[in-house]
Order: sequence, then C-alpha cells, then structure tokens
Amino acid sequence: MAGRRLAAVAAMIAIVLGVAGCGGRSDSDRALYSFGHMTGYVWEGHVTAVAGSWSVPRMSGAGEAHASTWIGAQAPGVPHRSPFIQVGIVEDRGAHGAPAYGAFWTDTVRGFHPRILFHVQPGDLVSTALTLTAGRWRVHIVDASSLQSSSFTTSEEGTAKFNLAEWLQEDPIATTGKVTRYPHLSQVTMSALTVNGARPRYADMFAQWMSLAGHDLAPTPLRDRTFTITSAALTAAGKRYLTIAHTQQMAARRVNQQAAHFTVHTSAGEIERVSAAAAASERHYLDGLERVDWPAAARAPIRALMRALRVEAGLFASAAGHAPASLAAWRRQFVELNPAILRIAHLVHRALHVPEAVFGPLSTASGQSA
Repeated sequence: MAGRRLAAVAAMIAIVLGVAGCGGRSDSDRALYSFGHMTGYVWEGHVTAVAGSWSVPRMSGAGEAHASTWIGAQAPGVPHRSPFIQVGIVEDRGAHGAPAYGAFWTDTVRGFHPRILFHVQPGDLVSTALTLTAGRWRVHIVDASSLQSSSFTTSEEGTAKFNLAEWLQEDPIATTGKVTRYPHLSQVTMSALTVNGARPRYADMFAQWMSLAGHDLAPTPLRDRTFTITSAALTAAGKRYLTIAHTQQMAARRVNQQAAHFTVHTSAGEIERVSAAAAASERHYLDGLERVDWPAAARAPIRALMRALRVEAGLFASAAGHAPASLAAWRRQFVELNPAILRIAHLVHRALHVPEAVFGPLSTASGQSA
C-alpha cells in the first residue's frame, strides 16, 4: 500500500484519487472520482494480528474475470516492495472455463502471486487470521463448511514493523496488468474483525472504495465488527468537496516535492518562496470550502477543518515573511499540526460519504496477482 502518511511539511489533506480508469465516465470524472482497485477497510497503527470471516462470494456471468477477498498487513516502504502479507480467497474464471475458488496466501517475497492452499465453494464460511510472533507470521485459514484448513508459520516479512491492517476485496487488474473484467459477485459481508486481538473501533477505520466500469463499490459503516461491500455513489456535495480538495492536493504535492529537497544549506529566500506558495494555496482552499452550503452533517467537521487550515495558513504566511531560524523549526510547526488535520479530514470524509483514506493516496500497491 503506497505512502501511508502525508508529508509532514505541508500537512495537507489527501483524498483518494484514481489509480484505475472507470469506463462510462468523462476524462475529468476519471481524474477526480476514480478510487482504485480495492474496497473495504484499513486500520492504521502497530499491527501484530489481523482476523476476519466471510462467506465465499459466487461468481456469475461468462468470460475471463478475476477477483479476490482477503485480510492483510503491510509495513512502510517502497510501493510494490514494502513488506506485505495476505490470506483469503481468489475468485477466478478463465476465458472458457468454469469459476474456480481457492484459499490462498502470498506476500512480497512471492511477488504477490497467490499460493493456493485448497479449493472452496461459493457460500462456504471461511475464517482467516494473521499473527506475528517472534519474527514469524502464522497464516491461518479454515473453511467451516468443508472443514478444510491450512495453518503454518513463515519467517518471510517477519522482521518489519507493520502499520496497516486490511480487510479488502480486490480487482487484481492493477497488479497483473491484464485487462479482464471484474466478475459479478454475490454480496460479501466481512464479520468478526479483530486487530491485535481486539475489536477495531469504527473511528479508527478508513473506508476504501473501488471503481469499476460505470459504478463504485464501498463498505457499509462498521457495526458489531461487521461490514458489507455494496454499490455506492457520490453525492453532489461529495463531488464538490473532492473537486475543491483535488486542487489543494495538487498544490500540496508541489510544496512537498520542493520542501523534500531542503537542507540545512537551503537559503531563507527559498524557504520563504515555498512558504508563500503554500500559504496562497491554503487561502484558495479555504475560500472554496467557505463558498459551499454543506449538508448539515458535514458543517461541524468542515468548520473544524477550516479552523485548522487557517492556523496552518498562518504558519506558512509567517514563514513567507521571515523564515524560521532553522529548517528543523520550520518543519516542526507542521509536524505538530499534521495529526489534528488528518483526524478532522477523516470526519469530513465520513460525513460527506466519500472515501476516507487520508494516507495519501491509499491504494494498495501490494495485492494478489493472478
């Protein structure tokens, strides 16, 4: 899963932008409202165990199609190469074959190619778990319907510090590069979710959406450790917010790229120039948010977001007029504000029913490959 947190310098809000095109939409829609190839929930924090259960979905239709439903854990690192491990079910159909369903596991060492453990049937109840102990992952999956199971340990990926737990359904096209359809699947409900042996709090979960040809899939709100993957649609207010935030994200990206090259030898003039550009973009963002009559549920979190952004814009404006005494002092101001902005952004996204990923952008680079 690519970059988890926003760069600390700009502390801007990240929204989930397209990593996979969506048929049936205009080019501008694809740029703003295409949400990637996975849907479900992601939890951020120190991860040592992940678990979840669901019934194997049934494929319908004809022609080649591929999907997977799984739990996973990931550590920070370079996209496509960061430590990652997953276990779950692949749902595959060849161009002229019958659907095939298999329990699998894979990781970064294996290039994300699934290792099939045993075959399952649609409707079978499967339970999955990943547990890290003393540098070894225990991979566990059981089919309660057929009584088949697989449980083993591996030292692969065992030494990293994992910071994301995942419960996702995936369109593998982004990892295989093969242009195949996502299959028609019966609805999937994931239940008995745990992270580190405890119930995950809904407030700590980030909803991830998947974009398919002409429509999106998203998880329902988490209730009693359970959610369902279902069709979703952006509201007019949600689209307006993503449009406004997209402009800000592009500006924040430019600031982050410039600031990434700062060193102790960077001139005060350069710091002031970048700070001035950041202050201007934040004022533009604030103006955009202020002009909209937001839905009642979103007004309070958007007002809180605007207050935090005004503080940040003020910090940039101050640095634009007179650079802080040291680069470390300049960065520290935004590092301290960053967590608060991310928390508020999460509330805004949830209130507007838009993808909640604020890791920037939250699109899993790892994932099962056919």
